[in-house]
This record gives sequence, C-alpha cells and structure tokens, in this order.
Amino acid sequence: MLGRTINGYTIIEFKGKGSFGTVYKCKKDEQIYAIKIFSMEYIYDEYLNGEDNRITREIEALKIVDSPYVVRYVDDGKYVENGWEYIYVVMDYVEGDDIANVLKNNGKFTFNKAIAIFEQIVEGIDAIHKSNIVHRDLKPANIYLLKNNSVKILDFGLSKLIDFTSITSTGAIIGSPLYMSPEQITDSKNIDYRSDYYALGVILFEMVSGKNPYGEITSREELYYKIQKEPPYSIRYYEPTIENRIDNLLSTLLEKLNYKRPNSIAEIKKYLLTSEKTDTHETVTFSPSFFVRLWNEKTVLQEFYQDDYSIENAVFPINHQNRQKNLLKILKNEDIFYFIDPATMRLAYDSYSEVKGLIELEYAPRDLSRLELEDLKSYESKKIYVQKVVDEQIKHNPNAIVAPFHVSNNSNLVKIKMDTSENWFSMDSKLVGETKDYLNKINYQGKLIGGFCIKAEVLTTKTEREYFLNVLSSLECDCYWVYVDCIDFNSNISQLYNYALTLLELQKATNKPVIAGRVGEFGLVLLAFGLYGFEAGTSRFESFYEDLYKEVSDPYNMYVRYYVPELLRSIAILRKNPAKIINMLKSSVGEHIKCDCPYCNGVSPSSFTNEKLTRKHFLYCRNKDIDELRSFEKLEDRVSYIEDRIKKAIGYYKELRPIFKDEDSKYLKNWLEVITKLKERWL
Repeated sequence: MLGRTINGYTIIEFKGKGSFGTVYKCKKDEQIYAIKIFSMEYIYDEYLNGEDNRITREIEALKIVDSPYVVRYVDDGKYVENGWEYIYVVMDYVEGDDIANVLKNNGKFTFNKAIAIFEQIVEGIDAIHKSNIVHRDLKPANIYLLKNNSVKILDFGLSKLIDFTSITSTGAIIGSPLYMSPEQITDSKNIDYRSDYYALGVILFEMVSGKNPYGEITSREELYYKIQKEPPYSIRYYEPTIENRIDNLLSTLLEKLNYKRPNSIAEIKKYLLTSEKTDTHETVTFSPSFFVRLWNEKTVLQEFYQDDYSIENAVFPINHQNRQKNLLKILKNEDIFYFIDPATMRLAYDSYSEVKGLIELEYAPRDLSRLELEDLKSYESKKIYVQKVVDEQIKHNPNAIVAPFHVSNNSNLVKIKMDTSENWFSMDSKLVGETKDYLNKINYQGKLIGGFCIKAEVLTTKTEREYFLNVLSSLECDCYWVYVDCIDFNSNISQLYNYALTLLELQKATNKPVIAGRVGEFGLVLLAFGLYGFEAGTSRFESFYEDLYKEVSDPYNMYVRYYVPELLRSIAILRKNPAKIINMLKSSVGEHIKCDCPYCNGVSPSSFTNEKLTRKHFLYCRNKDIDELRSFEKLEDRVSYIEDRIKKAIGYYKELRPIFKDEDSKYLKNWLEVITKLKERWL
C-alpha cells in the first residue's frame, strides 16, 4: 500500500492493523492525515438496506462530532482494488503518545494531572455520545496525550459500527478485555453509552493508582469472571488518601448493572467538583400524584367542578376524541395536567377494527389488518408512524406527548431481552428516540413520556428485570408510563414486590417521574414509597391485562363499582340489586366504613347504583387519599400510614363475614408482606 494514492490521499506509512481495518499515515495537499481502510465484505449487509442504512447514518454522525478532545473527521469514500471494494475514513493525524504508553513508562499520573486529563476525556466522550455514537472500545491506547497535555480520543465511529454489525450477526465479543463492561461480555448486542462510562471508571482507576480495579489477573477467563461477579477494589486500597468524591465516582462508574451507573455526563461532572461531597446524585422529591383515566365523564367532571372540587391530572384515550369533544374542552379550559393515550397498543390486535375511534386514527392500518413489527421495519416507516402519532396528540395541546408503545410480549412471550429478532419492547425503545427527534425538529417545548407495557412475569425474572431497567434508564424521555399485565388484586407477592421495586428503582436511577399505568389501590402503596404517580379510572379501569384488547365487550355493564376507602378497594355492586352495599352498611362496622363525603352523606345506600354519584364520590375520596399522603414529610411516615390503613381494612373484612370470604382480603395481606420486604430494601 505504501506509495499508493486513494482519491488524492497518498499512503506514506503503515501505523497499525485492527480486527476490521488497517490504519495508515497519508498525505494530501501537503497536509498529513490518518486513513483507516475497511473491506466492504464486513458491512455489505448494511448496504442492502439502501441509502438509509446504519453505515451511512454513522458516517453522518461522525461528521458532526465537534470537540477539541476528539480526533476530527476529514473525509470518507470508496475505492476498488483487485475486484474488492473498500471503504475508507480519513481523520486528522495526531502527534503524541497514547496514555497506555505513558502509564507503562511512568506507572501513574499525579492526582491533579489525572483529574485534568480525565475531565478532557469526559468532555470528548460527551461529544461522541451526543452524536449517537457509542465508542465501544475506550481504553488508554485509544486516547492520545499531546505535548501540551491536551487529549485526543481516537478510534471511534465507523469502526465501532462495523464491530457492532459483526456482533449482531455473530455474537462475538469486541473490545479490550480489561475495559469491557459486564454487559459487553455477556450481551454485546445490547450495550449503550453507559458501557463507555464503565471504561471511564477503569481508565481513571489506572491513571490515579497505576493499577487495575481487579488486582492480579492470570487469565482472560478470570478477568471476565471478576468483571461480571466480583466487586472492584476500592481505589483507597492503593491510594489511601484519595478524596472521597473520587472513590465514590469510581464506585458508581464500575457498577455491574448499567442503570446504577451515572445516567449522564452531567452526573459524572458533579463528582469532579473541587468541593468534597459524599453523595453527588441529585435528589428529586416527587409529590404523590394520581392520574384519572377518563372515559365518558363529561357531566361528572362538570358537576364536580361546579361543586368547587377539581382534579389535577388526567389521561384521555385518543379514540374518544370525536365522541367526547366536550370532555376534551374541560381538560383544555381547566387547570388540569393531561396527556393523551395514543391507543397504539390496541392496533396490534384485530379487535381494533370494531372500534370506530381507532379505525379513524391516521396511524391505524388502512386495510383493517393488525399492526405488526414488519410494518415498522424500515427507518422511514418508523418516522412516518411517529409523526402521525405525535401530530394526532398535538392537535389537542396536551401538557406532554406520549411516544407510541405496544404490548411488549406479543401474547405468548415472557421475555423482552432480544436474542436475534426484533420484539415490541426493542421497537418501543427505538420509537422513544424517534419521537424525541421529531419533537426537536418541530421545536416542541413540552415533556416527552416514554410508555411501555410488559407482562408481570418479566419483572420476576432477574435478568429480564435488569434488562428492562438498563434499557429504560438510557432513554431520552422526561417521564415513564409503565403498564404491566397483570397487576391486580389477584397478583402474588413476587409479582407485586418485583413490580414495585422495578418502578421505584427506575425512578431512583433516572431522577425522572414514573407513572404506574392502570393499577388500582396498590398505587397508594407505590406512592407511599415515593413513586410519582399512578393511573386508574373512576372506580373502573383499575388494572391492565392484554385480553382487554382481544375483545371489545364492556365487562362493567352488570355492575357499578363503589369505592370503599376503608377497604382500599372498589366493591362491585349489581345495578339491579344493591344488597351487598346495604348489608355492609348495616353490619357491626357499618358506622366505621360508611362515607360522609358530600356525595354520599345522607343518601340511601340504594342510590349507590347511580354511576354519576359513585364516580364523583370516587374522585372526592381519591383526592383525599392523595392529600393525606402529601401531608407526611417523611417517606417512613407515609409508609406507616398506609400500613395502618391496610391493617384496619383487614380487621373490617373480618367483621364483614359472611358478606366477604376470608380470601377476599388476601390482597391486603399480600400488600403487607410486600411492604415489609420493600422496607428492608428501600428504607
């Protein structure tokens, strides 16, 4: 190759060869550059997707990386030699020494110099990530230190995408072993920017101590085991006088689970402040909130507001927009935070064709077939779908936009982690990103909500639960809205505990509000432990299960549901026979459980079959529930309050035999056990 000219670049010196490309020093117009050459065979499959493929998009991203700490893109192109097609990428040529060599010769840096270098590396990685590139092979050998002590990060971008496409097809591990994150070893296809954060932790550890975080290593297998299973050494083992903030930074960067690492470069920078801090994670206080899922409550809301009461938050299903215009007007005219449920979940089931409001949607399949993953396979189809879903919501000027989302498990799967094929969970993750891009394009100033729906069993599986948290915590949304099939009064302790823990962990890891979708009074338990909000209808739509979308009949026609706060549950009352509620109020505890709200006080129990009354009663009592939770400043006090309510409710159930059977209160006993386990883990 020496002496050969490729599109004006003359090869003058061989510099090195990697797994997928060779690097040369080259010259053009008296300027010196570095050129990396790849065989087309490694990336041929990507070009089968046409002009809009990942290689093209990656090169475009490479062009916009703009940082004094990252080597600059210059040019790219193709050429043919001996019948083989090659791609080349030209970058600035860097004169200096890589940090690996410096460490080899000097052992370590002084603390101040290590931090000064690390701060530059962090800025460079931030610029790379902002261009939607994950470095994947960040290590001292890929970071050059120039004579003026400034840093240049090398070997990122297209080369890493080539590695990624190879990983996708072969599952091979790419990267330098010591700097690979645990997830890069076990699941190279599904890593994100926080894998680079792990590498940052190893690099800083080496620069400060001259050692690696896992001590003596005798084999690659041993190293992999330690990275995946063993905690790293504390930096103070080697450097006893190191500042606590740096020890804390290294500990969090080297976490085994990526959602426990910093979630942004901004978080990392907080540790680099000169003032000593023991905890640099921002603490956000979320006020307990309830979101009313509206259906046909126009008159109910009007009368509720006329009585000088109000609601704070609402969810409006988009399929009611043409038949509930006056209800929408109330949302727009009153001081209500509301967002639109885009009903995209329902389009994946052929029963949507029985609902006029769904068929009328611009993004509903035109031929009445159900929505499939194949319909969103191309990049262009995703963009069009997102644009239509967003535009439909924007017409109603909501306070936040919901990215399109679907039931992630496709009915029969109890997993979300990708192997080789796409699934709705991975698709929905991508759609959040596409929605963010579209909102930026139209300069939308509101919030973006990422919606997800999974089966309860997913969260009871450790690897699936961790994958769920890893993926969601990486997304660029402002809030999460999580549906689970099925969390209800029949859920077992494992389902309830892992569900609660997952949502709380997600909120803690991201400092972003999490809303539990369509969950009944168990939502009050979640709020007691600090979750931001939960959603339910007015004594209806208290849980979600996938079969709701496989059928269109209304299971509520026979019953009215009346909320009994003392039992922490809405009780089903036959419309034509309210004997159950009458007998309850005539019992020995009737005086304790009867409601004295403005809608029930002095009213005959037989009137509780009046649906308008029960809904206004529900809204009044739910507001009271939320106000009581907000009255406690300490989380521990909120939890104690909910525990006391549950214990009293169990006592009331005992007194209400034979109206209720023993198993009717089992849900409350399960809640108490879940609370006990959450207190051990969370308080």
